[in-house]
Amino acid sequence: MPPRIAPHVAPRTVSRRSLLEWLGKGTVLALGAPLLKACANLDAHGTTPEDVLPDESRAADAGADAVSPAADAVEAGGEAEAAADTAGDGSFPFEPGEGSGSIFTRWGERTVDPQDLRSILGGWRLTVDGMVENPRTFTWEELIGLTRQDQLTDFHCVEGWSVYDVPWNGVHLSTIFEVVRPRPEATYVAFHTIDGRYNESLPRAVALEPRTLLAYGIHGNTLPLAHGFPARVVVPRLLAYKSAKYVDRIELTDRPLIGFWVAAGYPYDAEVPPGRLRPGKY
Repeated sequence: MPPRIAPHVAPRTVSRRSLLEWLGKGTVLALGAPLLKACANLDAHGTTPEDVLPDESRAADAGADAVSPAADAVEAGGEAEAAADTAGDGSFPFEPGEGSGSIFTRWGERTVDPQDLRSILGGWRLTVDGMVENPRTFTWEELIGLTRQDQLTDFHCVEGWSVYDVPWNGVHLSTIFEVVRPRPEATYVAFHTIDGRYNESLPRAVALEPRTLLAYGIHGNTLPLAHGFPARVVVPRLLAYKSAKYVDRIELTDRPLIGFWVAAGYPYDAEVPPGRLRPGKY
Protein backbone atom coordinates (compact mmCIF):
# COMPACT_ATOMS: atom_id res chain seq x y z
CA MET A 1 0.00 0.00 0.00
CA PRO A 2 1.47 3.40 -0.94
CA PRO A 3 2.52 5.67 1.91
CA ARG A 4 -0.19 7.90 3.31
CA ILE A 5 0.26 11.58 2.69
CA ALA A 6 -0.27 13.37 5.96
CA PRO A 7 -2.83 16.16 6.27
CA HIS A 8 -1.61 19.73 5.95
CA VAL A 9 1.01 20.60 8.53
CA ALA A 10 1.62 24.26 9.30
CA PRO A 11 5.20 25.09 8.26
CA ARG A 12 7.70 25.71 11.03
CA THR A 13 10.67 27.99 10.83
CA VAL A 14 13.91 28.11 12.73
CA SER A 15 14.10 31.41 14.57
CA ARG A 16 16.36 33.96 12.91
CA ARG A 17 18.42 34.32 16.08
CA SER A 18 19.05 30.61 16.62
CA LEU A 19 19.86 30.00 12.96
CA LEU A 20 22.31 32.88 12.82
CA GLU A 21 23.94 31.73 16.04
CA TRP A 22 24.53 28.32 14.46
CA LEU A 23 25.46 29.42 10.94
CA GLY A 24 26.99 32.83 11.54
CA LYS A 25 25.97 35.90 9.50
CA GLY A 26 25.80 36.56 5.80
CA THR A 27 23.36 33.94 4.53
CA VAL A 28 21.80 34.84 1.20
CA LEU A 29 18.62 32.78 1.52
CA ALA A 30 15.74 34.65 3.16
CA LEU A 31 15.43 33.26 6.66
CA GLY A 32 11.66 33.66 6.68
CA ALA A 33 11.27 30.65 4.36
CA PRO A 34 10.16 27.41 6.08
CA LEU A 35 13.53 25.69 6.08
CA LEU A 36 12.15 22.56 7.70
CA LYS A 37 9.91 21.57 4.79
CA ALA A 38 9.74 17.84 4.22
CA CYS A 39 11.14 18.42 0.72
CA ALA A 40 12.88 21.56 -0.49
CA ASN A 41 12.56 21.79 -4.27
CA LEU A 42 15.65 20.70 -6.19
CA ASP A 43 14.31 22.06 -9.50
CA ALA A 44 12.06 19.05 -9.94
CA HIS A 45 12.14 17.48 -13.38
CA GLY A 46 11.96 14.04 -14.92
CA THR A 47 8.51 12.55 -14.40
CA THR A 48 7.17 15.47 -12.40
CA PRO A 49 4.85 17.94 -14.14
CA GLU A 50 4.88 21.49 -12.79
CA ASP A 51 1.27 21.31 -11.59
CA VAL A 52 2.15 18.53 -9.15
CA LEU A 53 3.95 21.02 -6.92
CA PRO A 54 1.52 22.68 -4.48
CA ASP A 55 1.43 26.48 -4.45
CA GLU A 56 2.85 26.58 -0.94
CA SER A 57 5.76 24.40 -2.03
CA ARG A 58 6.68 26.76 -4.83
CA ALA A 59 6.51 29.74 -2.50
CA ALA A 60 8.51 28.01 0.21
CA ASP A 61 11.22 27.07 -2.25
CA ALA A 62 11.57 30.51 -3.82
CA GLY A 63 14.88 31.08 -2.08
CA ALA A 64 16.31 27.83 -3.38
CA ASP A 65 15.01 28.41 -6.90
CA ALA A 66 16.67 31.83 -7.00
CA VAL A 67 20.11 30.24 -7.13
CA SER A 68 19.27 27.19 -9.26
CA PRO A 69 19.22 27.08 -13.08
CA ALA A 70 15.99 26.33 -14.89
CA ALA A 71 15.15 22.73 -15.59
CA ASP A 72 14.95 23.47 -19.31
CA ALA A 73 18.73 23.97 -19.26
CA VAL A 74 19.09 20.20 -19.21
CA GLU A 75 19.31 18.47 -22.55
CA ALA A 76 16.55 15.94 -23.03
CA GLY A 77 17.67 12.55 -21.84
CA GLY A 78 20.96 13.87 -20.52
CA GLU A 79 22.33 12.70 -17.19
CA ALA A 80 24.79 14.29 -14.83
CA GLU A 81 27.82 12.25 -13.92
CA ALA A 82 29.17 12.27 -10.39
CA ALA A 83 32.86 12.79 -9.78
CA ALA A 84 34.70 9.49 -9.79
CA ASP A 85 37.23 10.42 -7.13
CA THR A 86 36.68 8.54 -3.87
CA ALA A 87 39.88 9.57 -2.12
CA GLY A 88 39.30 11.66 0.99
CA ASP A 89 42.06 14.22 0.58
CA GLY A 90 40.41 16.86 2.77
CA SER A 91 39.91 19.34 -0.07
CA PHE A 92 36.44 20.73 -0.71
CA PRO A 93 34.93 22.27 -2.73
CA PHE A 94 36.48 20.28 -5.54
CA GLU A 95 35.95 20.26 -9.29
CA PRO A 96 33.54 17.53 -10.45
CA GLY A 97 34.58 15.10 -13.14
CA GLU A 98 34.42 15.91 -16.85
CA GLY A 99 31.04 15.61 -18.49
CA SER A 100 29.19 16.54 -15.32
CA GLY A 101 26.98 19.27 -16.75
CA SER A 102 23.47 19.34 -15.26
CA ILE A 103 20.95 21.63 -13.66
CA PHE A 104 23.23 21.53 -10.62
CA THR A 105 26.24 23.06 -12.37
CA ARG A 106 25.55 26.53 -11.00
CA TRP A 107 25.08 25.38 -7.42
CA GLY A 108 28.50 26.82 -6.82
CA GLU A 109 26.47 30.02 -6.34
CA ARG A 110 25.88 29.04 -2.75
CA THR A 111 23.12 30.29 -0.52
CA VAL A 112 25.77 30.95 2.12
CA ASP A 113 27.96 33.99 1.50
CA PRO A 114 31.37 32.66 0.36
CA GLN A 115 33.23 35.14 2.56
CA ASP A 116 31.57 33.61 5.63
CA LEU A 117 31.81 29.98 4.54
CA ARG A 118 35.21 29.26 6.07
CA SER A 119 34.33 30.68 9.49
CA ILE A 120 30.96 28.91 9.56
CA LEU A 121 32.49 25.55 8.74
CA GLY A 122 35.37 26.20 11.11
CA GLY A 123 32.96 26.30 14.03
CA TRP A 124 30.75 23.39 12.96
CA ARG A 125 31.05 20.03 14.71
CA LEU A 126 29.49 16.60 14.16
CA THR A 127 29.16 14.51 17.31
CA VAL A 128 28.68 10.73 16.99
CA ASP A 129 27.81 9.07 20.28
CA GLY A 130 25.29 6.91 22.11
CA MET A 131 25.79 3.14 22.14
CA VAL A 132 29.31 3.23 20.74
CA GLU A 133 32.72 2.17 22.02
CA ASN A 134 34.53 5.29 20.84
CA PRO A 135 32.39 8.48 20.87
CA ARG A 136 33.82 11.07 18.52
CA THR A 137 33.33 14.68 17.54
CA PHE A 138 34.41 15.51 13.97
CA THR A 139 35.39 18.90 12.65
CA TRP A 140 34.43 19.76 9.07
CA GLU A 141 37.97 19.08 7.89
CA GLU A 142 37.99 15.70 9.63
CA LEU A 143 34.65 14.74 8.10
CA ILE A 144 35.60 15.58 4.53
CA GLY A 145 38.95 13.88 5.11
CA LEU A 146 37.17 10.53 5.36
CA THR A 147 36.82 8.43 2.21
CA ARG A 148 34.35 10.26 0.01
CA GLN A 149 31.47 8.62 -1.84
CA ASP A 150 29.99 10.32 -4.92
CA GLN A 151 26.71 9.01 -6.25
CA LEU A 152 24.03 9.87 -8.78
CA THR A 153 20.66 9.01 -7.26
CA ASP A 154 17.05 10.17 -7.43
CA PHE A 155 15.23 12.28 -4.84
CA HIS A 156 11.55 11.54 -4.12
CA CYS A 157 9.24 13.84 -2.17
CA VAL A 158 6.13 12.64 -0.34
CA GLU A 159 4.22 15.39 -2.21
CA GLY A 160 4.51 13.34 -5.39
CA TRP A 161 7.39 14.93 -7.29
CA SER A 162 10.84 13.55 -7.99
CA VAL A 163 14.23 14.86 -9.06
CA TYR A 164 16.41 12.64 -11.22
CA ASP A 165 20.17 12.22 -11.00
CA VAL A 166 21.16 14.33 -8.03
CA PRO A 167 24.99 14.28 -7.84
CA TRP A 168 25.57 13.95 -4.08
CA ASN A 169 28.99 13.99 -2.40
CA GLY A 170 29.45 12.67 1.12
CA VAL A 171 30.59 9.87 3.36
CA HIS A 172 28.98 6.48 3.85
CA LEU A 173 27.79 5.97 7.41
CA SER A 174 29.70 2.70 7.62
CA THR A 175 32.91 4.73 7.29
CA ILE A 176 31.96 6.82 10.32
CA PHE A 177 30.89 3.70 12.23
CA GLU A 178 34.32 2.16 11.69
CA VAL A 179 35.68 5.01 13.81
CA VAL A 180 33.10 4.98 16.63
CA ARG A 181 32.44 1.18 16.72
CA PRO A 182 28.69 0.82 17.49
CA ARG A 183 27.68 -1.79 20.05
CA PRO A 184 25.59 -4.79 18.91
CA GLU A 185 22.51 -3.57 20.79
CA ALA A 186 22.47 -0.31 18.82
CA THR A 187 19.79 -1.19 16.27
CA TYR A 188 18.77 2.36 15.33
CA VAL A 189 20.57 5.50 14.22
CA ALA A 190 19.11 8.86 15.31
CA PHE A 191 19.99 12.10 13.54
CA HIS A 192 19.82 15.30 15.58
CA THR A 193 19.57 18.66 13.84
CA ILE A 194 19.33 22.42 14.40
CA ASP A 195 17.49 23.14 17.66
CA GLY A 196 16.21 19.54 17.68
CA ARG A 197 13.32 20.52 15.44
CA TYR A 198 13.89 18.11 12.56
CA ASN A 199 15.28 15.03 14.24
CA GLU A 200 14.84 11.69 12.48
CA SER A 201 15.98 8.08 12.76
CA LEU A 202 16.60 4.99 10.66
CA PRO A 203 17.03 1.32 11.44
CA ARG A 204 20.75 0.62 11.58
CA ALA A 205 20.41 -1.80 8.66
CA VAL A 206 18.95 0.98 6.48
CA ALA A 207 21.66 3.41 7.56
CA LEU A 208 24.26 0.90 6.37
CA GLU A 209 22.74 0.35 2.92
CA PRO A 210 25.18 1.14 0.08
CA ARG A 211 23.41 4.32 -1.10
CA THR A 212 22.73 5.88 2.32
CA LEU A 213 25.01 8.90 2.74
CA LEU A 214 25.81 11.66 5.13
CA ALA A 215 26.02 14.21 2.33
CA TYR A 216 28.05 17.41 2.60
CA GLY A 217 28.12 18.40 -1.04
CA ILE A 218 26.31 18.39 -4.32
CA HIS A 219 28.08 18.50 -7.68
CA GLY A 220 31.35 19.35 -6.03
CA ASN A 221 30.18 22.26 -3.89
CA THR A 222 28.96 22.65 -0.34
CA LEU A 223 25.22 22.15 0.12
CA PRO A 224 22.88 25.11 -0.34
CA LEU A 225 21.34 26.27 2.93
CA ALA A 226 17.83 25.18 1.92
CA HIS A 227 19.08 21.65 1.32
CA GLY A 228 20.75 20.97 4.63
CA PHE A 229 24.05 22.85 4.81
CA PRO A 230 26.52 21.80 6.10
CA ALA A 231 25.46 18.09 6.26
CA ARG A 232 22.34 16.04 5.66
CA VAL A 233 21.26 12.43 5.38
CA VAL A 234 20.44 11.00 1.94
CA VAL A 235 18.43 7.76 1.70
CA PRO A 236 17.43 7.50 -1.99
CA ARG A 237 14.97 4.60 -1.65
CA LEU A 238 12.98 6.37 1.08
CA LEU A 239 10.80 9.45 0.79
CA ALA A 240 12.81 12.60 1.38
CA TYR A 241 11.40 13.51 4.79
CA LYS A 242 13.51 10.67 6.22
CA SER A 243 16.67 12.35 4.92
CA ALA A 244 17.26 14.71 7.84
CA LYS A 245 18.85 18.08 7.09
CA TYR A 246 21.22 20.25 9.18
CA VAL A 247 22.67 17.26 11.02
CA ASP A 248 25.10 18.00 13.86
CA ARG A 249 24.80 14.82 15.92
CA ILE A 250 24.41 11.11 15.14
CA GLU A 251 23.30 8.90 18.02
CA LEU A 252 23.41 5.10 18.06
CA THR A 253 20.47 3.79 20.07
CA ASP A 254 18.30 0.73 20.72
CA ARG A 255 14.98 2.36 19.83
CA PRO A 256 13.58 4.54 17.06
CA LEU A 257 13.39 8.28 17.47
CA ILE A 258 10.02 9.61 16.31
CA GLY A 259 10.92 12.62 14.23
CA PHE A 260 9.11 15.79 13.25
CA TRP A 261 7.30 14.44 10.20
CA VAL A 262 6.48 11.01 11.62
CA ALA A 263 4.97 12.71 14.67
CA ALA A 264 2.88 14.77 12.23
CA GLY A 265 1.40 11.61 10.70
CA TYR A 266 3.82 10.47 8.02
CA PRO A 267 4.75 6.73 7.98
CA TYR A 268 7.98 5.80 9.76
CA ASP A 269 9.22 3.39 7.08
CA ALA A 270 8.66 5.96 4.26
CA GLU A 271 9.17 3.53 1.38
CA VAL A 272 9.06 5.14 -2.06
CA PRO A 273 6.30 3.47 -4.14
CA PRO A 274 7.99 0.97 -6.51
CA GLY A 275 6.62 2.71 -9.58
CA ARG A 276 8.65 5.82 -8.80
CA LEU A 277 11.98 4.02 -8.37
CA ARG A 278 14.39 3.78 -11.30
CA PRO A 279 16.88 0.90 -11.50
CA GLY A 280 20.31 1.89 -10.25
CA LYS A 281 19.11 5.23 -8.88
CA TYR A 282 18.26 4.25 -5.31
